[in-house]
Amino acid sequence: MFRPDFKEIPENPGIYMYIGKNAEILYVGKAKNLRNRVSSYFSDFEGKPLRTKKMLQAARDVRFVITSSEAEALLLENNIIKTEKPRYNVRLKDSKSYPYLLITKEEYPKIKITRESGAKGEYFGPFVDVGSLRSIVDELLRVFPLRSCTETRFKEGKVCLKYQIKKCLGPCEKFISKNRYQGLVDQIREFFSGNVESVREHMEKEMQRLSDEMHFEEAALMRDRLRGLSKLFTRQSVVLPDDTKSVDVFVPHVFENVSGITAMFIRGGKVTGSRTEILEEFEDPAEVIESFVLQMYSVLRNFPEMIYISGLEDYETLSEAIEKLADRKLRFRKRGFASVKELAMKNGKVQTELYLKKLSRRKDIYEKLKKAIGTDKNISRIECVDISHLGGSSTVGVSIVSIDGEFSKPQYRKYRIRSGENDDFISIYELFCRKFENIKEGSEKPADLYIVDGGIGQLNSAIRAAEEANYDASFISISKGRSIKFMKDKQEESVESVHLPGRKNPLNFKKNDPLLLFIQKVRDESHRFAIDYSRKLALKNFKRSPLLLLEGVGEKTVKKILEVYPDIYHRKDMDAETLAENCKIPQKTAERVTKYISIH
Repeated sequence: MFRPDFKEIPENPGIYMYIGKNAEILYVGKAKNLRNRVSSYFSDFEGKPLRTKKMLQAARDVRFVITSSEAEALLLENNIIKTEKPRYNVRLKDSKSYPYLLITKEEYPKIKITRESGAKGEYFGPFVDVGSLRSIVDELLRVFPLRSCTETRFKEGKVCLKYQIKKCLGPCEKFISKNRYQGLVDQIREFFSGNVESVREHMEKEMQRLSDEMHFEEAALMRDRLRGLSKLFTRQSVVLPDDTKSVDVFVPHVFENVSGITAMFIRGGKVTGSRTEILEEFEDPAEVIESFVLQMYSVLRNFPEMIYISGLEDYETLSEAIEKLADRKLRFRKRGFASVKELAMKNGKVQTELYLKKLSRRKDIYEKLKKAIGTDKNISRIECVDISHLGGSSTVGVSIVSIDGEFSKPQYRKYRIRSGENDDFISIYELFCRKFENIKEGSEKPADLYIVDGGIGQLNSAIRAAEEANYDASFISISKGRSIKFMKDKQEESVESVHLPGRKNPLNFKKNDPLLLFIQKVRDESHRFAIDYSRKLALKNFKRSPLLLLEGVGEKTVKKILEVYPDIYHRKDMDAETLAENCKIPQKTAERVTKYISIH
């Protein structure tokens, strides 16, 4: 096992990186004293967690970068985790930004849900559950019916169906004054700022005023809105006093020997969302809490007034790092929030139980998979390969990766096929030849099982590439098959078949078989990735499309078609009506396109 010369490691603060045999970063950590921290890995090796042992056994070198402070080291560590994605670091599994509510900066503003932060306007959030946020927004728009049309439609100055069904007040035709409209926007702003009581009081006063002025129909409408708002209030549980504007609480926990961290977002004294991250192999979540919290805020880019982390006594390093991200001072609490901590622990326990149930089901599926393909070897890393053709001028291939049932998108690969245009067998053979060469060179990792999208011919092409590369691998393929009915119970089997090497007849499963559903899920992800890649290439090269030779087909029409059907050239069964409807093109144009496709 690799062991560094500790005398060569400085005693300054900074980051250290363990490097693997292919010069990849296995693990990055921060330290107040680099020499002491690195040397600690090599004392009491047997007492170290299994994950740490594996990392040390895979390491071939250790590198370090000196920083001026531990906080700077933490920020640098966070940046490397995001860009390099070291295998042995704890990482947020969902790296997408969280949903926010945006009040747009327009003369008549709209509210919408967004994950981007580039648009002008006022943002509220973060919200963890986008489904709940959509539900809240839908109900808010019933109470405060703001416009939802595009700016182009709004400038046409004609009311749409939303006005007719009373989901918009018609600002496009000036049916509501600008001041009254802005009043609705202000109330939504108050609601998401946590001042819900002031919103209720304002609406009650307005209802009373309308009633006193004998505008009974409008008063009844305001009454209905108040009832809708009351329903919305009951969904939010109060956990802190209303004057507590915004607090984020982080609680590490261990249930059933499974480590996790639960984050709770509180706005205006009410919980707006909760998220539990399962750390799996990490035994002590307190050791990674700083890295976890900093990663989350580097994704959120939205900071509360106060942060509380259960069990963390020394906030100095983390607070300095987060304040540099936020570019302002924040408050950090070491005590209190007992009720929120208890709620977080309950949520963490429930999520851990769900995770263990999911893990148990996944293990059952993997055991069935091993039995189906006849192997005793452990199956963890699965890759699925798909081929996509574009207009006879280019063929592309992709491979997606599933590790222990979870898709690993950073390890997805794209291939521009150089031979075998419109020939799946040759294309798959080339893709696997290149893949096995990449594995040999160390730029790709080997898989425990390869799934090929196709029939026995495509499967044999992949196996031939493996045999020629002298590469030992397991293969299966999945293809469309015929529908078969059982005579006994009349249950229909799946129209898809799973093919095994050396077996003439494919495996057939019932439609709801968990193993088939898993294989389909992996195959569908490869198909989605291939279509996305095809779409980008098709749109990039749309000016060379043969469809442009057709009468009445211009560049705008081709772009519309390729955005919806990047593989249109291979849609021999496409009918003109479907094409016209889905691509928003004239029926006659669609007929010319489908006729051309059917004969080429």
